[in-house]
Amino acid sequence: MSQPSARTDLAGRRVPAHVRYRRAASAAMALLLAGMLVFALTSDGNAFTHAPWILGLFLWLVLWGVLRSGTRAIAERPAERLDEREREVRDRVGFIGYQFAIASGMAVVLMLVVFQNDRAVLDRAPAVLTTLMLAASVLPTVILGWARPDEELDADD
Repeated sequence: MSQPSARTDLAGRRVPAHVRYRRAASAAMALLLAGMLVFALTSDGNAFTHAPWILGLFLWLVLWGVLRSGTRAIAERPAERLDEREREVRDRVGFIGYQFAIASGMAVVLMLVVFQNDRAVLDRAPAVLTTLMLAASVLPTVILGWARPDEELDADD
C-alpha cells in the first residue's frame, strides 16, 4: 500500500477537491479556536478588548460560513429528505456538539469555583466561555466538514 498524499486517503483512493477544501477549513477552524482559547486564557485582562481575539471572531465567522456552505446538504436539509445514514450522522454530530457544550460550560464553572478569588481568572472567564461556546456551536459542522460521505468513496472506485 502506498503512502497517502494530500490527494489520497489511507487506502490510496483519490480524495475529491471539495472534500479536501472542507477538511482544510475544518482544520483551520480547529486551529483558530485553539488559538483563541489560548489567547483568552493568557491575555492580560478581558480578551474581548484585544484586537487578536476580535480578529479571531471575524475569522471564525468566515470559516463558519465556508464550512456551512460545504456541509449544507446534510446540515440544513429537512429530516424527511435525509436517508437513514445521513439522519444518523447529523444526529450524532449534533449530540457531540451538545456534549461538548455541556462539558465546556462545566469546565468554566469549575474554573470559576476554584479561582473565585483570583481577579485575573475572573476577568478571563467571559472570553474563555465565549470561545468554548463558539467551539461547541461549530463542532458539528467541523465534524461534517471533515467526514467523507460513503457515496463519494463508492463513486471514486
